Amino acid sequence: MNLPSTAPCGPAPALPANAESAWDPLTCFRKYNEFAASLEGWFGPPAIALWDALLVFQRERGIRGPMLEIGVWRGRSAALLALHAEPNSKLFLCDYKFHGPSIHRALELARPDKDLELVRIDGDSTNLHVHDIAREQFRKLRWMHIDGEHSARAVTSDMRAANTLLAPDGVLVIDDFFSWQYPQVTEAVLRYVRTQPEDFALFLCGYNKAYLARPHAVHRYLEYVASDLGDALAARGVDATLAKTTYPAEMNTFGVGPRRDGLALRGPDWEERTIRY
Repeated sequence: MNLPSTAPCGPAPALPANAESAWDPLTCFRKYNEFAASLEGWFGPPAIALWDALLVFQRERGIRGPMLEIGVWRGRSAALLALHAEPNSKLFLCDYKFHGPSIHRALELARPDKDLELVRIDGDSTNLHVHDIAREQFRKLRWMHIDGEHSARAVTSDMRAANTLLAPDGVLVIDDFFSWQYPQVTEAVLRYVRTQPEDFALFLCGYNKAYLARPHAVHRYLEYVASDLGDALAARGVDATLAKTTYPAEMNTFGVGPRRDGLALRGPDWEERTIRY
């Protein structure tokens, strides 16, 4: 099924030599905010800014590929992915059970032309390993968002699917990490990372989500978080603190939340101005 598209916001092949220098990294963010208020969902402004910044980082580093969301609900976060999708690429949507018309409306607002292929995956996400996507998109996904069933069993299953599908330099995002309503989600993510350390490393958490990358690529994301993410969030209207409050050997993960103590970057309690990663 083909979905419409705007003038390209995401990475496009065969750009003229001067096109990247002229490209505005806030293009997709501004476009999204033109219609985001009309979309239902819990995808709030800080998380929107954070996704947009990371997706722009991927574009600027030449990280390309299809994307997938498990748990689409009404399409609020899927619409941002659609804006960032490359022309003629694919956006896979799984767990599409309840609000098809709302999802289509959100995606049509994001991509009103026709150069993005929307692929609907029916059925439970625990069956992804037997779906064609497991073979056709093996280690190709640039971005995967898990926001489906919030049981520990389902999150673990979805992370196993992500290990099959995520590209070597892709990002895995998991919803409701550190949510008081779903403590089992946090436990499932941390248990998976502890027991399968060769699959994913957690590099950032905050605004209700966890962000993971492949262990051999995670340093690229840690460097970006430490050096540029704070400014990128500020450019999108989010006044945040990025905290790295312990030694990398203990946990090499940044946290992000509302600005605290006037610090954009905060190290350990005993050495607040030192960031190690």
